[in-house]
Amino acid sequence: MAPVDPHWLRPEPVFFRASREPPILPAILPPSRGDAKVRVPRRWPMVVPPPTPDAAFSWIRALAGDAAFERAVQAAGRNGTHVHAEILESGAVATETYVRTLAALLDAPSLMHIETVAPGKAVVGRAPGFVHATVGGASRLVVDATSDPASVVAERVEALRASGQTLALAPATAIMAALEASISGQAIDAAVHGLKRTSPESSAASPWRAWQYVLPTLALGLVLGGAFVLPAATAAVASGVIAMPFLAVTVMRLLALREVLRRDPKAATTRRSALPPHVLPTYSVLVPLFRETGVIPDLVRALDALDYPRTKLEVLLLIESIDLETQAALLALQLPPHFRVVHVPDCFPRTKPKALNYALAFASGDLVVVYDAEDRPQPSQLRLAADVFSRAPADVVCLQARLNIYNPGESWFARQFTIEYSALFDAVLPALASLRLPIPLGGTSNHFRRAALIDLQGWDPFNVTEDADLGIRLARNGYRTLVLPSTTWEEAPVAFPVWLRQRTRWIKGWMQTLLVHTRVPSALRRDLGLLGAVGVHAVLGGLVFSALAQPWFLMLVAYQVASGEFFAPPETLWSALMISICWANLTIGYVVSVVVGFLSTWRRGRKRLALEALMMPAYWLLISLAAHRALYQLVREPYLWEKTPHGVSRRKSRTRRPLSA
Repeated sequence: MAPVDPHWLRPEPVFFRASREPPILPAILPPSRGDAKVRVPRRWPMVVPPPTPDAAFSWIRALAGDAAFERAVQAAGRNGTHVHAEILESGAVATETYVRTLAALLDAPSLMHIETVAPGKAVVGRAPGFVHATVGGASRLVVDATSDPASVVAERVEALRASGQTLALAPATAIMAALEASISGQAIDAAVHGLKRTSPESSAASPWRAWQYVLPTLALGLVLGGAFVLPAATAAVASGVIAMPFLAVTVMRLLALREVLRRDPKAATTRRSALPPHVLPTYSVLVPLFRETGVIPDLVRALDALDYPRTKLEVLLLIESIDLETQAALLALQLPPHFRVVHVPDCFPRTKPKALNYALAFASGDLVVVYDAEDRPQPSQLRLAADVFSRAPADVVCLQARLNIYNPGESWFARQFTIEYSALFDAVLPALASLRLPIPLGGTSNHFRRAALIDLQGWDPFNVTEDADLGIRLARNGYRTLVLPSTTWEEAPVAFPVWLRQRTRWIKGWMQTLLVHTRVPSALRRDLGLLGAVGVHAVLGGLVFSALAQPWFLMLVAYQVASGEFFAPPETLWSALMISICWANLTIGYVVSVVVGFLSTWRRGRKRLALEALMMPAYWLLISLAAHRALYQLVREPYLWEKTPHGVSRRKSRTRRPLSA
């Protein structure tokens, strides 16, 4: 080893004033403050210009070499981070070598593995850089050797020794692994039961209200009884009632059409982040994985291509403890230093939101984003999200990136799925955001301020479309969601059985979300206002009930045509009015929906695919099939998560793509 400069304890140049915030564990947090809101920082701190490195770095320079050291100094100044962090991230010095060298300089033992961490002291001790741990059967303090500069670690060691403590040094990864293992029981309990305990009315695990059982039963009884006693009047009234959800969908599509017509299709593609690297916040990427061996290599490449300072980025790959295949696939790869695997304990319910809640306990970023296994986000997406957050009001705590499909040519279902996604994420959701209405989130590419997620107890693990539910809960708690002009490319289901299972889960989740947020209708109106409450019913209720009602409406029309009643003049003015409204509603709704799908797809540069929008009515019939299957599952298996297999597409996301936004 090179001789140690006597001034090596001098502080490393400070490039970043705000230190990385430690993980917050919901299991240890006090109860929710009810209506009190977490104050979410709107902007991140600026930094001072870095001073010139001096002899304080001689031992690090000796380990890394002059060229690597100079590159690290430049990167630290550019990113607002510490020199040692850039050196470790670049791989110029192995973490084990760095820790052992620093431990030798401090005359302390070094550890690469820690047996256990005392749960009661781990959260308190994590912030100042040390934990109480068991090593070789003996209790000692283990100091984090890599999160802070060597000078800070040296001062910490000196202070602890002065108090008579026995200590050792270990890398942050070893400490976090031991911490995760030690408190996994508490963390998984909070992940599963946290929301239900603190806000039972917001959880799909809580029983439904009596009126939510009685009302549909009563309505069904009235329809069946009226069909035998007053068939004509019952048909007229039923037609009017059925028209309501179609009307809601029609209004929503008209708003979407307005959004498509007024938006410049090239504006989103020219948007770039204006934030310099040194003021970017820390970012945590959460990626739930379950039986995803086929997509792991492509996923790692896509996430490693994200244009964000590695020393401010952590990627947490969440795998179920029983998923040995995915664990083996990850072990076979050499993951980048900012990637970390989080093992989620197996328990009921085995759902994506449960895994996300568990990982949130160990995430440390100021911002958090969720991606799925098959996702291919645009590399600039994180920078753009950080830029939007920095400019947005403090109540904007969520950004939904636009989702689209990279394999539309593989089947008719994939093509219809692509048109549907283009309409939803390029037209419908931006229209809702412009009106400040609640936005049911998509299941991926949701960017959050982490403090707001903690405030809301994360996701509902018992809701099988946790994204839509979280979007409504954000709005009910006074937060806003915007649509991010950046695209994440996904894989569409190619075969009908896969599509049907996925769509069944989605609609069942929308049903759960609608039931949760209408438990107390007066509370929904109080939280969102009249317009917001109507928006929730129109978006979720309109989609669910129109899908359920469509085949019955078509069967009613077919019966009337077969019996001759369809061509007979209406017997009453009421009947004539209802028939006119129904047909006008249905015609306008179909035409506007097709036009929105056509224009949204056309503006993506997929002109030939846009013509497939004419087949959307046939696609909606299959959605109705999925809706009735979802209703059956809601009664029999409400928490069943029918997983969608990924990696079956023959077309990879590396192929040429159309215009993105």
